[in-house]
Amino acid sequence: MQQPSVLIIDDSEIERYMLSHQLKKIGVSEIVQKNDGTSGLEFLSNYTQNQQQYGANFPPAIIILDVNMPIMGGFEFLQKFSELKAQLNLDICQILMYSGSDDPQEKVRAMQYEFVKGFLIKGESSTEDLKIEIGVL
Repeated sequence: MQQPSVLIIDDSEIERYMLSHQLKKIGVSEIVQKNDGTSGLEFLSNYTQNQQQYGANFPPAIIILDVNMPIMGGFEFLQKFSELKAQLNLDICQILMYSGSDDPQEKVRAMQYEFVKGFLIKGESSTEDLKIEIGVL
């Protein structure tokens, strides 16, 4: 089975590295990393250019999105992504929220968006958890 392409949006270089390593262990080879919501939206907005560069791997099937980031955090990204999704063909994109907090209200707030399909806790989510979440999408 072809593994989906993944866009990681997280301000922590360590978290991006760890997620990339976990994703590679489960067979994901097409991984793009961005360090905040603004650069993630810019990447998705460059639709034609990225389709030429990444082919069938763009847009990414999965976006792993950190909740708390400077410049543009996860919830602001969700709002802007919702607007962008109405303009571009981003229906394939499913979002997994990735948070350092286990605040249940964060999860409830995130899951109100129909394209948010899961919520992972940093430091508690294993490679197997990631595999399960991605396998379900």
